[in-house]
Amino acid sequence: MRFLLFLLLLVSSMNVLNAQELNAQFKVNTPKLQVTDPRVFKSLEEDARKFINTRLWSNDKYQLHERIKCNFVLNIRTEENGTSFTADLTVSASRPVFGSSYETALINFQDRDVKFTYEPNRPMDYVQNAFTDRLTAILAFYCNLILGLDYDSFSPNGGNDYFLICQNIVNTIPSTMSREGWKPEDNDRNRYWILESILNARMRTMRSAWYAYHRQGLDIMHQNPEEGRKAIARALESIDIAKRNYPVAMWVQVFSDAKTKEIVEIFKKADKPQQQSIYNILSRLDPAAATKYQPLLQ
Repeated sequence: MRFLLFLLLLVSSMNVLNAQELNAQFKVNTPKLQVTDPRVFKSLEEDARKFINTRLWSNDKYQLHERIKCNFVLNIRTEENGTSFTADLTVSASRPVFGSSYETALINFQDRDVKFTYEPNRPMDYVQNAFTDRLTAILAFYCNLILGLDYDSFSPNGGNDYFLICQNIVNTIPSTMSREGWKPEDNDRNRYWILESILNARMRTMRSAWYAYHRQGLDIMHQNPEEGRKAIARALESIDIAKRNYPVAMWVQVFSDAKTKEIVEIFKKADKPQQQSIYNILSRLDPAAATKYQPLLQ
């Protein structure tokens, strides 16, 4: 009887593992720690990691090797008291490129509008379509955003359900929570504007380009590098068009932050006319980072 119970528990555990989508690391940095017991932040790391990694964010089943790798680094800026904090949160995630050991970044973004409370031994609650807690709302937003970007990279508009969940999270935020990254008036570089630019009709060409960049470009590079580069070049041309349609689109900046180094490496082996074309596009997408594109002109 005990052996049968053990087998049932084992099978159940394996099924849960197979269904989990994210493989996240969560780190808390405290460069200005003054008041709070350091053990609180160790507890926060463990609780946040469990919240992200053990929750089922979709109805799809994943094998362990299919889980999306992501990193969350919470940098505590101020301590209001022993349980209330303001922080920066750096969120990064990647997905494997077919036929290689290489992984391409989906996002690498620093969120500077994180305010939250945390008490050890208190459950991290999140209920879809309802606001329960500042920190879990932020984490749930980024988990669904990562899933949306990942699904969009494998099929056209495949991540739409997850972006809509992000939208629901934004809509549940109380009106009293101003200057916390959820509202358009808070600043022009926050959660609201990332999501708005992904769902905005003016960015449809970028949604298509995101899929083409990954599935029709990167994923065939192992077989045909030249065709892969051509597909990526076409995708970048479409993103350039999207930027002209929506000059302040936040997603274009997020894309540039995550992909610039990769794009430069890909086109180092292209011919000079193509290198010049890609340099011109990148310079329009992110003029402030023009020095990063210089290797394309050498």
